[in-house]
Amino acid sequence: EALTDPKWTQAMEALEKGVTWELVPLSIGKSTMGCRWVPAIKHKVDGSVERYKTRLVANGYTQSYGVDR
Repeated sequence: EALTDPKWTQAMEALEKGVTWELVPLSIGKSTMGCRWVPAIKHKVDGSVERYKTRLVANGYTQSYGVDR
């Protein structure tokens, strides 16, 4: 639902433009780790909306101890 809202897509584009991560080639024999967008609305003290904020979060439960870093 958030992906269709222009306010949220602007917040996601801001992370991409800020170069907060980089794509690298996948090593041979390794599998990818999933991720998802986590949206949040930041409010002012009076209750009005201050900004729309998103985070890209890795699904860490797919990691293997000693293998994935």
